[in-house]
Amino acid sequence: MVLTAERLVKLAYNYPNLHNSWYLIACAALTVINEPQEIPKVFHFALRQQLLEYSQEKSLLTDTYLLKLAQDSISSSERFKDFDAVGVKLPDLMIPFTYYNKLPVKFKFTKSEDIHHSQSAIAAKFREVILKSAALSGLPKAINALMILKSVTPTSIRPSELPARKPIVLPGHLPSSEIVGEDVSGTHFNGRKEPGWPATETIDGAISPSSVDTREIQKNLTRGSEFWNSIYTNKINTRIRRQMYNAYPDLWYFAYQNVYSPLLSFTDILSAKETSMCVVTCLIPQDVNPQLKGHLKGARNVGATEEELEELRQLVFDLCDWSGGVHWKGGKESVAKL
Repeated sequence: MVLTAERLVKLAYNYPNLHNSWYLIACAALTVINEPQEIPKVFHFALRQQLLEYSQEKSLLTDTYLLKLAQDSISSSERFKDFDAVGVKLPDLMIPFTYYNKLPVKFKFTKSEDIHHSQSAIAAKFREVILKSAALSGLPKAINALMILKSVTPTSIRPSELPARKPIVLPGHLPSSEIVGEDVSGTHFNGRKEPGWPATETIDGAISPSSVDTREIQKNLTRGSEFWNSIYTNKINTRIRRQMYNAYPDLWYFAYQNVYSPLLSFTDILSAKETSMCVVTCLIPQDVNPQLKGHLKGARNVGATEEELEELRQLVFDLCDWSGGVHWKGGKESVAKL
């Protein structure tokens, strides 16, 4: 077992600069080090813990009721997987009434709508962290983590159920990143048919050249370019682009057109700063200092502080130590930092 109640409380309260992002960093790290079965524990604890006011008191690390809240979150994450396996609707997650008033920090909300909105936003961020990690640690790990996350997500804060033809995912990249239009009958033509260009059937329906929304493609590429330039400044942006192009032109075009433009630069769910911090998180366990050095500077460029990045580094080290499966050729001391 990687995460215990004590360890969950440490992640949440031992790093004061990360009090609103610790769970995103933990989710990214657990995905990369291939411990996706631990993500539900973080998820269920964060859904409850983020409903509380923040405090920097060190006594919170050993508080009886916070530890109980963490243990209850571990237990509920295990029960939810069992419920989901038999098709039971998963209930909302709240702080148990039996001890909510005994916790050492106050409850933030008084309205159920505010609680639902907060938890929906947290769930969306978990999904987005894992999706973005696919570009950094591989699609299989992201698939496994998202499938596990879905199995423990309360039904009321899951994405919409997907219809057979046209997926609607809220919140998420669709329809904001949709590049293929559709008419009222469900055919991907934008109402136009061009002679000599017959429709082609795809897994997502029929398309033709006239159905492709070039404005959306242009918007994505522009956004990806702006995000790249915000991460890499002072002419480093063009130098790294040239290095990638010279190594293999397709390397650059894949990174720009398929990673930065549609994925990393999408900030409707995770901010540029949160995205950048999760990128740094994903790189630390992989022992890839050249990329880590660049993204540490990039994180500073989009608003992360040196204190946040140092605490992020230590939090990731905690998770790597607890998992026991991460090693660096030169030891922890060799891992790049600001």
